[in-house]
Amino acid sequence: MSLSLIDAENTLASPVCALAGRAALRLALTILWHPQAQRIGEQFIAAAGSGDIDVNRFAPLFGGLAGNAQALGHRRIARDALRLRRHRDHGVSLLPPQSRMRVELNGAMLAGAPVRCTPEQVDAGLVIGLGGVVLLCVHWMDRLPQASAIAAVHGVGSAAIRVRELIRQVAATDLPVLLLGEAGSGKELAAQAIHQASARCRGPMVTVNLATLSETQAVAELFGADTGALARVGGGTLFLDKIGTAPQAVQAQLLRVLKTGEYRPVGARADQAARARLIGASDHDLHDGSFNQSLLRRLEALVVRLPPLRERRCDIGVLALHFMQAWSTRTGSAPELPLAFISQLCNYDWPGNVRQLGKVVQRALSAAQAGQPLAFDALVPGVAERTARVRLGQLSGQAVLDALEANGWLIRNAALALGVSRPSMYKLIGKHPAIRQIGQIAPAEIAAALAAHGGDTGRCAAALRTPSEALRRYLRRQAAGKLL
Repeated sequence: MSLSLIDAENTLASPVCALAGRAALRLALTILWHPQAQRIGEQFIAAAGSGDIDVNRFAPLFGGLAGNAQALGHRRIARDALRLRRHRDHGVSLLPPQSRMRVELNGAMLAGAPVRCTPEQVDAGLVIGLGGVVLLCVHWMDRLPQASAIAAVHGVGSAAIRVRELIRQVAATDLPVLLLGEAGSGKELAAQAIHQASARCRGPMVTVNLATLSETQAVAELFGADTGALARVGGGTLFLDKIGTAPQAVQAQLLRVLKTGEYRPVGARADQAARARLIGASDHDLHDGSFNQSLLRRLEALVVRLPPLRERRCDIGVLALHFMQAWSTRTGSAPELPLAFISQLCNYDWPGNVRQLGKVVQRALSAAQAGQPLAFDALVPGVAERTARVRLGQLSGQAVLDALEANGWLIRNAALALGVSRPSMYKLIGKHPAIRQIGQIAPAEIAAALAAHGGDTGRCAAALRTPSEALRRYLRRQAAGKLL
């Protein structure tokens, strides 16, 4: 059983794992890119539990909000299936098809042998390329897709659905709101969505970026008698971006506004009623003691956390398409971007989040329109160094061992599963005290291991805790020496 259509009558985010825990998570395939742009964002959502998913030209069926579920269909996608096998530890194995179709995993060619990806890799989203024409994201869903009137938050994954549902719930109240998220994650868009969905939508929304103001400027900007934000916003919404940088004196006055609903305008002799709804936003922890904790407790009446883009990889295709359509609306047309470039977009971790993605897509479209080559490293300076540094820094010694053991001690497949290059994998292996170099193992021990495992080099490599490639090279040299 699978879900490829949406229940349009469902108005909740429908957490499917609330009762059964992680075991009830559903493995989902989202179309990141397709020659037919309207298909980007369509999904196939498998039933909960273990089981295989065959992906080929005719299956599975992908559906969107409009229904009409259909297979990938492209002639360059083979009839022989790429098989996805979910394991009980929530890892996923990729079993390549018996065909010449090009299959990529996280931007690298998939060899003929199966690759087992760790639960952490699946949590991050696996990017699969098929036939050089389609990109899919393999990820988890903890709730069912649903239609939403919150158009400002683009995305089809669980994180985007969760944020839209929170915005809808928050907009129905008049309480203060605190938006938390990394820089570029869309906090101002979320504030605008809350305002537009609220009963205050007919009033103005005034934004003040406190990081750009000194204490004197902030007091005047917020509490000025006639021109201050509180005076101008009336019964609308006041959005305070970077609220964690507000001077202490300003924090104290904001606390009074939330406590009493009043404030003293600059130079005035009498208090004035503050009718605005307050939304604050911060990209760092406000519990470190430097921020007024009484103010924080009042701001935390309602909290909406905006996830970083690296935690919603399945949405990158939808977001990239949105930026391309916006470019086309402004300029009258948008050039096509090659799939290899889109694959790089989908495999990058985006430290600048949605804002950075949007800027890179715009640069790429501008370059393509001018007939210039699309060099991802040039459009995103430092991408190669940062990607390698982050991935290697996040990998534990146990993760390296697990990847090797899950992939028959094949360096290539283990590197694919971990999302690192082969040179990086060799470095990790060289530093690991539990992984043995073939030259350090006595020939008698190698011979005994081969005999114990019937000459199976994969099982022998696992027993010796040495890479399969090194063991095979050793055996070839031994055989050549005997022939001489």
